[in-house]
Amino acid sequence: MHVSMRASLLITSAAFAAAVLLCRSDAAAAEDRLILVLAPAADDARVEPVREAIAFWNARLEELGVATRLAEPRVVVASPAARTLENYARGVAQRGVRLPGGEAEPDAPRELRNLDADIVVLLSRQDILSYTWPLPRIDPPRYLVVIRLARGLDRGDAMVSRHVVAHELGHALGLLHNDSPHTLMCGPCQPLTSEPDETGFLPLTGAERARLVALYGRP
Repeated sequence: MHVSMRASLLITSAAFAAAVLLCRSDAAAAEDRLILVLAPAADDARVEPVREAIAFWNARLEELGVATRLAEPRVVVASPAARTLENYARGVAQRGVRLPGGEAEPDAPRELRNLDADIVVLLSRQDILSYTWPLPRIDPPRYLVVIRLARGLDRGDAMVSRHVVAHELGHALGLLHNDSPHTLMCGPCQPLTSEPDETGFLPLTGAERARLVALYGRP
């Protein structure tokens, strides 16, 4: 796999780390997380990897005995909100950890805040880094997941796409980067020497499994 879990922005280490503290941590939070996918075209090659990544996470959550699931994604093609979201995504990517934190952080655009979803997945037209960004001052927490337009050797590589999507959805579920380079939530990663496990994805660590149980509880 030529890849690119390095496609995940290091902004996660700052803004996302703070937002993760807002994650719901009891069984009352055991509900489907609504997912909206904004695609530039109906035949975008990243749509199916999104579905595969969601199936991966639902299988892991079921294994852990927690009731929370990622809902079947609703895919919207050529959304009128896409241009605004692309501009916002580019701004976040360019500023990264330089964004002010806390109450000083700029609000997400109204077009994004008004979307009916816990997780908005933007299949970007831009060749920017993929990342997960918590929307400021939103409770319960909601996230924008940006998946870059793959170019070069990564173009059309479904294995790359589904790992990148699964990695970013892991952040939206409350996981941070770890220092194990051959795991799904790696940061940094060593994709050329990494092998998927029996699930077809890179593995989670024991600590990450325990964190998911702690965040979402068991019924």
